[in-house]
Amino acid sequence: MRFRFAAAVTVALGSALLAPAQPVGTYSKAVPPDKAALDRLNLRTEWTQFLPVEGTRDALAQVQTLDDQVFVQTRAGLLVALDARTGRIQWNARLGNGDSVNAYPVTANDRFVFVAHVTKLYAFYRYTGAVEFVADLGTPVTTGLACDSDAVFCVLGMRPGSAGAHRVAVFNLPPPVVVNEPVKAGGPADPLLAAARPQATSPVNDLLNRYSPGAVNPDPDYFDPVVRPNVLQTPTGGGASGSKTPSVSTLPSVVPPYSLDNRGPSPSLAAPASVRQPYRLRPEGSRFIQQTPSLNTIPPSLAASLLLTDLRPKGVEPKLRWEYGLTTRVLYPVILTPTRAWVLTEGENVLAFNKTYDKKVVTEVSDRLVAPVPAAPAASGTTHYVPFANGTLVAVDAVGGTITGGVNIKWRTDVNGLNDYTPFVSGKYVYAAGDNSGVSCLERETGELLWQSDKGADRVVGATEELVYVRDRQGRFLVYDAKRPTDPARKKSAPLGSANFSEFNVHVVNTASDRVYLAADNGLLVCVRDASTKYAKPVRVWPAPDINPPKKTVVEVRDGMEPKKDPDPKKDPDPKKDPDPKKDPDPKKDPKMP
Repeated sequence: MRFRFAAAVTVALGSALLAPAQPVGTYSKAVPPDKAALDRLNLRTEWTQFLPVEGTRDALAQVQTLDDQVFVQTRAGLLVALDARTGRIQWNARLGNGDSVNAYPVTANDRFVFVAHVTKLYAFYRYTGAVEFVADLGTPVTTGLACDSDAVFCVLGMRPGSAGAHRVAVFNLPPPVVVNEPVKAGGPADPLLAAARPQATSPVNDLLNRYSPGAVNPDPDYFDPVVRPNVLQTPTGGGASGSKTPSVSTLPSVVPPYSLDNRGPSPSLAAPASVRQPYRLRPEGSRFIQQTPSLNTIPPSLAASLLLTDLRPKGVEPKLRWEYGLTTRVLYPVILTPTRAWVLTEGENVLAFNKTYDKKVVTEVSDRLVAPVPAAPAASGTTHYVPFANGTLVAVDAVGGTITGGVNIKWRTDVNGLNDYTPFVSGKYVYAAGDNSGVSCLERETGELLWQSDKGADRVVGATEELVYVRDRQGRFLVYDAKRPTDPARKKSAPLGSANFSEFNVHVVNTASDRVYLAADNGLLVCVRDASTKYAKPVRVWPAPDINPPKKTVVEVRDGMEPKKDPDPKKDPDPKKDPDPKKDPDPKKDPKMP
């Protein structure tokens, strides 16, 4: 008996040693929710998507909703864009070398989506995933990004050897490639109008001018095999081996046209107009040999010589508009209005910079807050909702305030909680929440407290016009009535229904529409919605913030012509051009007169 027990123990230990190691992290075993559970909540599944998760060390790190798209980042540095209506994967991109870093939120405008990875700033076209540029910022980003239609706003660490903590850098976006339409035959006879018409250009030239700014290189002179039959033959003498310039001794004449061993004319040394694309034809045997340009084209500078030998085309790069160094740490991404960029720092300081100036930083608002801000504020229109650690929620007029008077506060409400989550804004209500502090529903315009939930239900994940969806600390999914509390006397509200969705352990807050997203770190993403026909199409819940700068009015002035001016309303109109309607009409022209 003892022998059998010892043998069993030995076999068990051997099996344990040969068994594969357990995964480092704990991963969810989530499956799509049961239809019966969704029916109890009057919900239905819109679509289900399984996203690629590479191995046991990878997982979904962050899920964001921006308008009609969903952006997912994994720990391995994969960025995936999905169609929010159908769940179809539109494109994906690899950030960095697959190393696991902190995934900061992405930001997007109508053309691009921007994401930061370590010290790189990536710009992708929103719906195709084509790379617009990859810029090296020099130092790592410390928060998420912000952007409008003209620029992208980054919070960066200070450069090595510089004093301070963080700096705010603003980069102008490259202008779009505009392809002019061909000029049609005919046209106006006026020479001034004909001169003002856009000239027909080639789309290829427009693209080359964008990626290689500066003078356009002349067309290259192509080799003619009939005139130069030995052009592919490797010349003898210096330069035949190694990356060297051709030897001057190989040229028997310095008077053009040059010749090599009297076997026909060779191309002129001054013929190559540029070392950029398109490249010249070279022999197959020397295709791996990079030769320097002619000696008479090398400037007396080593750096300039290296630039001449760099045959890579110049890519698109964003230009720095301005940057501002701070002595304290910036806590959250920059918050934008049409003319300002708001920054919150440690020490309860808030600053507002004028974002429209070029290469100039103008501080418009500077103030010290009464308490720390434990979560990023929320923006809706031109109003910012700021949560404070002392349990109050403040609505700030983002276009008001001065450098001396500080911020302009619309209303302030005490919600009695930790208040360490970003407020959730809907059309009529704003919801404040915090760890083990519950959810507080307030009137968005006045700040009046309408109701509060139990302390365990503390995270808002979505809402409609009538309902609000909340997750509690055990992972349960709760549905509340947004308009009225269940206990009006105490201003307390209980959930209308609940379901156990604890396996979906990646919290997704949808600020774009009424859809609710359930995500798990194993790659499962499920979109559910209210089963009512009213929500068959997505309905915007969160009022969009106003961030784009006002468009500048351009007055077209042609050569020799003044812009048209509005007539002075104080002056009497010209009776010849604008007859007075009070006078009697001409009896000869009026058919009613005899």
